[in-house]
Amino acid sequence: MSTLVLVNVLIASMLLIPPLRAQHGGAGDGALNVWQLIEEVETERQREAASTGRHRLRSDP
Repeated sequence: MSTLVLVNVLIASMLLIPPLRAQHGGAGDGALNVWQLIEEVETERQREAASTGRHRLRSDP
């Protein structure tokens, strides 16, 4: 019986007490969004592909 009361008190406290939610500050100056990061990666990949070429990825025995 005491276990049932304890569980009910726990559930009631979880429903009545609002949870503390962590909030983080802004991203700040110089922060990049997802699309800017994707653009940077694609630009770097294209630059590397243009400078080395696909044939250099293979090694001839």
